[in-house]
Amino acid sequence: MSGIIFRVPTDAEFTEVKKYVEAFWLDNENMLKEQFRILLDDGKLVAFGRLRKNSDAIELCSLGVLEEYRHKGMGSTMVKHLLDIAGADVYVVCVIPGFFNKQGFVPVTDFPASIQKKRDLCVNHYHVGIPYDVMKYTNKA
Repeated sequence: MSGIIFRVPTDAEFTEVKKYVEAFWLDNENMLKEQFRILLDDGKLVAFGRLRKNSDAIELCSLGVLEEYRHKGMGSTMVKHLLDIAGADVYVVCVIPGFFNKQGFVPVTDFPASIQKKRDLCVNHYHVGIPYDVMKYTNKA
């Protein structure tokens, strides 16, 4: 991981990210390039993630790791970077709670309206056959 770089994607990289968001069945609603950060390893796109700032909460969403880089710590590295730049509490609606628990997120049943809206969107439009969990990372800074 010596050649790791995080940055906002270029237009061409954002086009690539959007293709992966679709392929991975991630949240593609109202995507803005500036919401995303990409993880490059020696110039190659490895992972991406998005921080959406709602009026009542910050949400980590549209997190993806290219298949050949999975189970190598790249997802955790991407999440840590996003949490560092968020600088506040962050929510996630997910189907992989074990992964997010390892990143410091805890399950919650009480959450802001924007997160409820996201959970409803996922349940109604992204039928993955696994229950959706809402989790929260509490920023300690």
